[in-house]
Amino acid sequence: AVLMQLSAIAKTTSAWVVGTAQGGLDTGSIANSTWYHFYVIRRPDTGVVDVVFSTNATTPTLPANYTQYRRIGSAKTNGSAQWVKFIQDGDVFSLDAPVLDYNVAGPTSGTITITLASVPLGVRVGANINVSIINSSGSDYVTLSDLSIAAVFPSLSAPKALTVVTFASAAYGIGAGQIMTSTSQGIRSICNAGSGTTTLNVTTNGWTDGRGRNS
Repeated sequence: AVLMQLSAIAKTTSAWVVGTAQGGLDTGSIANSTWYHFYVIRRPDTGVVDVVFSTNATTPTLPANYTQYRRIGSAKTNGSAQWVKFIQDGDVFSLDAPVLDYNVAGPTSGTITITLASVPLGVRVGANINVSIINSSGSDYVTLSDLSIAAVFPSLSAPKALTVVTFASAAYGIGAGQIMTSTSQGIRSICNAGSGTTTLNVTTNGWTDGRGRNS
């Protein structure tokens, strides 16, 4: 283990060059609508510390002589290869504009996987989400949970995971919580409704990322 202390630095989306106001991309050219992972890097022969970013969530392509690195966060480009704005407070990353990642009328009943495209790809993070279920007839429920644990079914007497319920016709059920995603941005949904009378919405507000401290 080695301490890598980084001074204030700014990197562009061009190919990596050492120093501030220089490129930071490890290989290729910056792409639209793509997740990148940022790493503090260090070359042990000189002690120089810098930053590189990569689409690889575990092993960036390092510049010559740089052998020490750690991932410190992730960010996504928009359709014009510009960074999607977020605010970082330690491990908590909050999107400046929350994104409706799932909006389906007549959601598939039973157990399915929902992909949250607005959280980092390639790493497990805690997705901070709002969920709503809207119906026009009858009562409905949906439970969202981590794919890496056993399926969690709704229970009002012993609630588990994130469960949202409507109890009457033309009703709304709303909830908020954090669910760990898979490295493919997936979470589990268990919904009792499969008709066009129900709409399920999941909005991503941001995510919580341990950034390698538990690796």
